[in-house]
Formats: sequence, C-alpha cells, structure tokens
Amino acid sequence: MSETKRFVIVDRAELDGESIDFSVLPYTSKEKLRYSLDGSQAVVKFFGNKPSFFYGKTDYTYNQIILVLQNSDWCEEPDPSDFE
Repeated sequence: MSETKRFVIVDRAELDGESIDFSVLPYTSKEKLRYSLDGSQAVVKFFGNKPSFFYGKTDYTYNQIILVLQNSDWCEEPDPSDFE
C-alpha cells in the first residue's frame, strides 16, 4: 500500500527560515511550491506521518486542498472581458 499524501499550508516566513527540513519532503527547495497569489503562503506536500515541524498545522487531503486552492487567495478570477 502506498503512503498517504497530505498537504499543509505554511507562511512564507517559515520557508525563509530553517524550520522546515526539505530532506524529508518530496521537494528539493521552496521554489518548487505552490504559493498564494500574494506570495505570503505556500502549500507543502508530505507523505506518511506528519513531520514534527508541521505539528500544530492543519493537514489536508488532496480533495480538501483542491477546494482551498479554488479560493481567491490562491486563484485569480477570470476577467469576463477576456472572453469577449
């Protein structure tokens, strides 16, 4: 059975510090993450047990994070004039 994929949302300041250990995540660097439109937050994926540096953060399933990412903080609303 494959490990469960989960997601957390972290503040940019946490990524700029040394509190997140990328060696236990499926990313090589913070540049590979999905950021909010204003760049203040990012979605980080992990597999299996929640890493200790994510304790205290809400974790999301794939279906849950997709709903979060549809929010206007993460996704621009199309301009209706683009379709005229």
